[in-house]
Amino acid sequence: MRYEIDEANSILMLDLVSAGSADRVLKATVDLITQRPELCSWDWIVECEPMTDDATVQHLAKLAEVWGPPPSVEAVTVFVTNDRMLHLWARVLDFQFVRRKHFIERDIDIARRFVARRQSARMAKMNGK
Repeated sequence: MRYEIDEANSILMLDLVSAGSADRVLKATVDLITQRPELCSWDWIVECEPMTDDATVQHLAKLAEVWGPPPSVEAVTVFVTNDRMLHLWARVLDFQFVRRKHFIERDIDIARRFVARRQSARMAKMNGK
């Protein structure tokens, strides 16, 4: 699985397509957050087009088990995909990962702008604006 860590903006960008199977995605993600637990409170952009077809509810449950404590402020995960049904999974994930909302965008640049807007709004709110 390829990934990029944007330290300055606290964003993790994952390319799930490069990982292959859901088992490999799960292992790589668990390894990553075990090494860097602070990533669990960062915003994530996840490229997943095409989506692996072997992902199950059990994969998500295992990820939720090892996930760190909820972030102090709401974080987001944006899935970049053309999958019209992934928004249903995104809503379920909202309940599995406390203080994290999951969204779908069809383009990586739109996903980046979305996260930047959310981060700006979060900062303004924290600064009382």
